[in-house]
Amino acid sequence: MKLYFLGPNGTYSELAAKKISGLLNENITLEPVSTISKIVDLLDRDENLLGVLPIENSIEGIVRQSIDTLYLSDVKIMAQIDVKIEHCLFSKGNKNSIKHISSHPQALAQCTNYITSNFDKDIDLISATSTAQAVKSIIDKDETYAAIGSINAAKDLNLNILDKNIGDIKDNKTRFILAGKGKNLFSKKERTSIVFNTKNEAGALLKVLEIFKKYDLNLVYLESRPSKKVFGEYNFFVDIDKGINEINEAIEEIKKECNFYKFLGSYPIF
Repeated sequence: MKLYFLGPNGTYSELAAKKISGLLNENITLEPVSTISKIVDLLDRDENLLGVLPIENSIEGIVRQSIDTLYLSDVKIMAQIDVKIEHCLFSKGNKNSIKHISSHPQALAQCTNYITSNFDKDIDLISATSTAQAVKSIIDKDETYAAIGSINAAKDLNLNILDKNIGDIKDNKTRFILAGKGKNLFSKKERTSIVFNTKNEAGALLKVLEIFKKYDLNLVYLESRPSKKVFGEYNFFVDIDKGINEINEAIEEIKKECNFYKFLGSYPIF
């Protein structure tokens, strides 16, 4: 079975994929894919495929591309795993020669204090599709280019590690999900994810939140995102701290208060 992750090799997504593959009683082949949307598209076409997606960072919050593509697909969440993020700065030269720094936008944001404290205010920040892609992109560059990524991303690339663990917050983690359309690979259910939008009337969201309160359900996550269908209409993404079998009655009441409802998955946390 193939397990896709956001590539190239050396990303934190690959690390999450390796951890998850170790939990599966399956013959798993890991394969990098260039974008999150491509991973979800591949999963949507074949129920025999699996994918790992970054869903939320403890500093920068939700990974919007993952949330938005999941909502528009038939892919479900099967498991969740947290990965510790420890960014490093790589270059061919030293810090004094650096004029350009490349990384994924979230990684750049997570290292804002380090960048402003160590480099001129006009430092050129370059957005990359992944931290690993950023690291590999400076191989053919001169010593004025640097990249931020994981220690695994620079393995065997003959780059200098100028600084380690440069993130603004040292206890930095990213939540990854295992996703697919096939059978659920885990019997244990500890969390349920849903998305809905409410009726266009005053107090509509409050009515839904009161249902959660009525059934004593703990919402560990709540995020609003544009529906991308009607201007001014928003979807609410919610994580509930119980498996779906424990909250069916509440879900049926919630559906009655919504214009749209979708079940995204009920899954274990590792």
